[in-house]
Amino acid sequence: MAKTQIKLLIFLITVGLVAGTLAMGYWVYMNILLKESQVEQDIASMKAKDRPRVDPGIRRFEAAVELIHQGKIDDGRDALYKLCQQFPDSKTVAEAMRIIGEINMDQLYSANSTAGKKDYIVQPGNSLNSIATKFDTTVDSIIRSSGLMSFNLHPGDHLTIIPMDFHLGVSIAKKQVMLLRKVGEKEYLFKIYNAKDIRLPPGMRLPVEMTIAGKNSIFDGKPVVSTDPNYVDAEKWFAATKSGISIRTPPVARAQPVEEPKAPAAAPKKSTPPAAMPAPAPAPTAETGIFLAREDIEELFALVRKGSKLSLVR
Repeated sequence: MAKTQIKLLIFLITVGLVAGTLAMGYWVYMNILLKESQVEQDIASMKAKDRPRVDPGIRRFEAAVELIHQGKIDDGRDALYKLCQQFPDSKTVAEAMRIIGEINMDQLYSANSTAGKKDYIVQPGNSLNSIATKFDTTVDSIIRSSGLMSFNLHPGDHLTIIPMDFHLGVSIAKKQVMLLRKVGEKEYLFKIYNAKDIRLPPGMRLPVEMTIAGKNSIFDGKPVVSTDPNYVDAEKWFAATKSGISIRTPPVARAQPVEEPKAPAAAPKKSTPPAAMPAPAPAPTAETGIFLAREDIEELFALVRKGSKLSLVR
């Protein structure tokens, strides 16, 4: 009898231990392991979501604009340059570059800025073209910087000369024309222009280097020079040394003439072999080039010279 009771007691103790172990395991699973797994899943889910990223450039942009409002133009511009270099993906970069370009243009022609400018006294026999060629500048720049109201020069006149050491870089993917200025041995981004369209000649491989072969202006179907009274209203464009590349305003779409259907000719009395059908006229080739707004072309005409470098990159 005693042995039976001892065996029963051992059995009950064993069952209790097993049940307790199972209960403890279940509690650990439900309260610890399952919750940790759920937390890990939640973290993974949060990482997978496309949450909006914090733009670190916004505060830099606001601080730079505040400097400009305080009259610290150079400091504000330098801060915008640093913003564009350090945070190129910031949504403020486009506006920062626009402000930089406007500041640079204002300072280029400002009477208070003398950096790189020369005072030239007109000599007998001088012309605007000869002076522009001698000092690596443009006629448009001399007229604007000197405030000329007439194209007639007289010995002893004072002209403000600004050397135009600019060249153009074109990003095909971004559809941007970048105006770069060389100062000494260094070169920096001066201003960016957004292209209306860019169409390259078939087969052109990038990158490619070329130069500006000429500056053209047409008024009423005739070429005019910068001293012509109609020059201001003339259509202007740059021709490059590579065929099919020019910088100009977008071409105007022209309506194609529609031919009236002709009445069928009377059948010939004699049997004659049918005449060969004429080949269809080839479709007009789309104009190639780099197309900018008119006001941008006008501005560049004062800055870019014949012989200036033109670089095209992808």
